[in-house]
Amino acid sequence: MRIGLVAILLAAALALLTMQVRLPDRREVGPIGSLILSWIGPAHSALSSAGNSASSLWRLYREIGKLRAENTRLREEVERLVRESALLREQAQATQRLEALLEIRKQLPGRVLGARVVGRDATRWFDVILVDRGERDGVRRNAPVVSTGGVVGRVLHAGAATSQVLLITDPRSAAGVLLQQSREAGVVQGQGQSLLRLKYISRGQEIVVGEAVVTSGLSSVFPRGLPVGSVESVVREQGAAYQEALVRPAASLNRLEEVLILLDGGPRR
Repeated sequence: MRIGLVAILLAAALALLTMQVRLPDRREVGPIGSLILSWIGPAHSALSSAGNSASSLWRLYREIGKLRAENTRLREEVERLVRESALLREQAQATQRLEALLEIRKQLPGRVLGARVVGRDATRWFDVILVDRGERDGVRRNAPVVSTGGVVGRVLHAGAATSQVLLITDPRSAAGVLLQQSREAGVVQGQGQSLLRLKYISRGQEIVVGEAVVTSGLSSVFPRGLPVGSVESVVREQGAAYQEALVRPAASLNRLEEVLILLDGGPRR
């Protein structure tokens, strides 16, 4: 019914417009035309408004699409800049470490070889690290290993391209040392933990907390004067012939990334 009515109205409007074109005065549409136009006008306004709304929605949709694409691009750009910033910070830190190693290298006797730490003992039963230098680079068993802080340990086993380094904190590790101020000689031994044990110090000798401990050069491995650590606390047991002390290593053994191997540091066995 409604479809038929709309068709009639449209036909009448078309006829009216045709008559209007033929009339001398085209501004006059007559009472019937006015009536039809009064019916069609609101529909035309509604359709025009709907068309404008649809056009606005389409423009908004396109703008939203552009904004989403721009947000994606900006997010990717931020992620790229964050990655580059992290890489630059890492490179800057590596440069600082290498510069410090070069300064230490100038103070060490004989031939010195730089190496990068590439592995650690996963079981934690032993304090051992793996470095990327071996026999083909001139590394031999018992070669001393140091870092910017001080003594790291000695080469336990040298393979063709890599070597195992026994840290000074391992119970199998020991070195002859001197208390730097008093010049009292003793031996530091690893305990399998963060602190070393300084042994065989005369009971009459005062040990000062914070005093530096250096290698004595009397062992078969380490040359004289390498920093070992500093006195953390003093241990005096009743009736013991000697007093002892706990020593904190000078090298940051749990954060090693690069080390120096002294190829002429001491005799090889």
